[in-house]
Amino acid sequence: MAFPEPLERLIRALERFPGVGPRSAERMALHVLRSAPEEVADLAVALRDARMETVRCETCGNVTLQSPCRICADPERDPATVCVVEGPREVAKMEDAGAHHGLY
Repeated sequence: MAFPEPLERLIRALERFPGVGPRSAERMALHVLRSAPEEVADLAVALRDARMETVRCETCGNVTLQSPCRICADPERDPATVCVVEGPREVAKMEDAGAHHGLY
């Protein structure tokens, strides 16, 4: 059974996310259809805002509201100590742990 075209488009869009296969995308899309219109609108706004209001730091590549990010702009940071991380997720973990006082 084929779904209506708008639902098929949503499923295909969700499949483009890393780690999301056809079945997961279908479950998420059907969840969206069962959700209250306000929740769907909140999701749409959150997606738009995340994409439009965040940038990558020109120095370290972290996700931020402005470049350079607050970490790279902090004069209290030790510029001689650089921690190499895979991406923004690891920067957040290091910052939450208070484990590093240099740059990334």
